[in-house]
Amino acid sequence: MKKQWSAKLKIGFFTDTYFPQINGVTYTLQTWKNELEKRGHKVSIYYPKSDYEQGEGEIPLKSIEFPFYPGYRITYQINLPKEVEKLDIIHQHGLYSMALIGLKAAKNKKKLLTFHTPGDQYTQYLPFTKKLGGIYNRSYKIWENWILKKYGTVTTASEEINETLAVDAKIISNGVDTKLFKKTDGGELRKKLNLGTEKIIGFAGRLGSEKHLEDLINAAKDFDGKILIAGAGPYEKQYREMAKKEGNISFLGLLDREKLLEFYSILDVFVFPSHCETQGLVALEAMSCGVPVVAAPVLALKTTVENGLTGYHYKVGDSNDLLEKVNLCIKERGKLGVNCRKFADENSIEKSVDEIIKIYEKLLN
Repeated sequence: MKKQWSAKLKIGFFTDTYFPQINGVTYTLQTWKNELEKRGHKVSIYYPKSDYEQGEGEIPLKSIEFPFYPGYRITYQINLPKEVEKLDIIHQHGLYSMALIGLKAAKNKKKLLTFHTPGDQYTQYLPFTKKLGGIYNRSYKIWENWILKKYGTVTTASEEINETLAVDAKIISNGVDTKLFKKTDGGELRKKLNLGTEKIIGFAGRLGSEKHLEDLINAAKDFDGKILIAGAGPYEKQYREMAKKEGNISFLGLLDREKLLEFYSILDVFVFPSHCETQGLVALEAMSCGVPVVAAPVLALKTTVENGLTGYHYKVGDSNDLLEKVNLCIKERGKLGVNCRKFADENSIEKSVDEIIKIYEKLLN
């Protein structure tokens, strides 16, 4: 007889990246934890120790800073906290030092891994990439394949990413908090930025070279409106240098969740030039606020954004085409906005956690 696990699972999230880093993974983990705990489960998050002040259910492990990517840390703790023994499920997020810790914690326990980030999109941060880039990428794929096969059960957020993996993953959306992200007037932010009735487009997220914001910045000289860029990251200085001659670009820094809601709500179009998304959480958040998206047709953004439905794709590196698609989105804003909200509802956090729990129960049964 199958055991019913609908009540009180003890789940351990093991993650390579966590606050104070701000990215799609950290917010996904936080949102999943909150939704699972609403349903009576207990979630503990194990993460590399940093200067972040831990909250309830957050357990830091000893770590050192990774020298080539600011904010990223490597865990080296050998002895696991005693609380690990009580866990029912080990849910790994990430492929590196914490993946090894997760495997140790998962001895005689059920385990799965959610694939969030294609690491071969980040090897450009390592030294001597011009000479060693090929070696880095091949080595990474060997490691990725080994880790995925060790965990066996794998989920990821899009079919495009699944096609790149050595195992067949279950597709589960990262999910978006549609109760938080919904259209608001954004009046306070408009006033602070002294915005009038001009067109407003923008981007929010980690400011890394893999986001390819040069496409958006290069469009500024021909755009008759305001461009807003929210976020921080290792390539921020370079992006600011690119934009310093353009009078219609503003960098807003990191925004908390409430301010991010206002940010999306004042945009006419969200622009997403990134080449590294497994789904694109910020795109889902913008759509949940009824904002269409112009995106690069790369990896998961091929389907997260659907031409004529939730926005448009532009030719990578072609800022003129980017602006043409922006203007098309503005022209069709009413229709696209309705479709965007519908798409966000289909990818709600509630539906995503429903699917995660099904996997937990299947493993435990």
